[in-house]
Amino acid sequence: MVAAILRPVLRAIDLVCVAGAVVAAIACAIMAVMLVTEVIATSFFGWSQPWAVEFSGYSLLAVFFAGSGWALRQGAHIRVTLVTQSLPPRGAWALDVLASFGALIVTCYASYALIRYALRSAELGSVSTYLSQTPLALPQGLLAASFVLLALALFARITRLLTGEDPELPVAGAIE
Repeated sequence: MVAAILRPVLRAIDLVCVAGAVVAAIACAIMAVMLVTEVIATSFFGWSQPWAVEFSGYSLLAVFFAGSGWALRQGAHIRVTLVTQSLPPRGAWALDVLASFGALIVTCYASYALIRYALRSAELGSVSTYLSQTPLALPQGLLAASFVLLALALFARITRLLTGEDPELPVAGAIE
């Protein structure tokens, strides 16, 4: 019964995490275009674009963190399986729940701190030190939202583990 009630919530979390992955993919493409443009402009025209360095840094944040909730659902996060492989299934499950819960606590704290940081930057009107004078609340807000997505994905993982559902999507064509 609990699983049936939470199924729409888990589905919504999965969809939001997919949106985060799309943001990460777009940010990766934008970063690549900016850096290739910078290399060409510098190499052939002797003209550097200071905005490229600034905005590629912001894009890098999105690439690293916006897709992390989706990556967790895909089983793409790096983890050490040496310990879990040597445990009985119930012990491996308990360790997974414990590790996921610990990660959720850390991620919730980081989300809270990053949200406060972005709000404070917005309140103070903080801008970057680059010529573009980018309001820092924008990239900080993106980073905070990315951590919120990861926290939601961790909540979904724990819920799936506790209800007996597979926390990761099966990999198509995977060899076991």
